[in-house]
Amino acid sequence: MTTGSLPKSPLFKDIPTEQLEYLLLPYQSLISYEKGDIVALQGDRCSALMMIIDGSVRCDMTDPAGKMVTIAILKAPDILAPAFIYATNNFFPINITALTPLSILTIGKESFSRLLQENVKMLDNYLRMISDHTQFLSDKIRFLKFGTIKSKLALFFLEKMRDTGSNHFIITESQQALADLFGVTRPALARTISEMVEDMMIAVDKKQISVLNPSGLKHLCI
Repeated sequence: MTTGSLPKSPLFKDIPTEQLEYLLLPYQSLISYEKGDIVALQGDRCSALMMIIDGSVRCDMTDPAGKMVTIAILKAPDILAPAFIYATNNFFPINITALTPLSILTIGKESFSRLLQENVKMLDNYLRMISDHTQFLSDKIRFLKFGTIKSKLALFFLEKMRDTGSNHFIITESQQALADLFGVTRPALARTISEMVEDMMIAVDKKQISVLNPSGLKHLCI
C-alpha cells in the first residue's frame, strides 16, 4: 500500500514521506467498504486507529428515543473517533456509515502506541489532534444546545466569513446536511434562511451566501 493522502493528515504533519513509509510498513492493514456499509455502530469498541485513505463517511448519533443527529462528514485523511482509542470506556459514540466506496487504514492500539513512542513528532501531532477534536465537540454542543435556529445560522455564517476572509462564500453542505448539523428540521431551516434574507441580513444565490449585515449577525449571537 502506498501512503497516498496520508502525508496530508495532521497526524503525520512535518514527517517526511520516506520516513512515514518506513514507520507504517509493519502496521499496514487496509479495509474496504461499499457505499452504504456500516463502518461502526454506536457502542462498538474502538480498539484501533482508523484513518480514511479514500472516500467519505457520515457520523450520526442516536439518542434513546431514536432521534438521529449528524455530527460530522469525514473524508480522507480524517481519523474516526481519535479521542476514544485510549479512553477507559473506548466505545464509538457514533454510528459511522460509508457515503462512498471507502478504504480505511487500521493500526491496532498496541501498534499505534509503539509508533507514538518511536516518533515524538507523531506523538505531538496526535495530542494536538485530540485537543482540536475536543474543541470541535464543544462547538458542536454549542450549535445543538444553545440559541435559536437563527442564532445558530448567524454563528455559522460568521465562522464561514472568518474562515474564508470574505463576506461572500459558497455553502457546500445541502440544506438537509445543515438541518442535521443544527439538530432542526429542513423546513424550519429553510424558513429561517428566508427570514434572514427578508431582514437584509444575507443574500442567497443558489449556494452562494453574501453577508449584508455582519453586525446584525453578531447581535443575533449574543
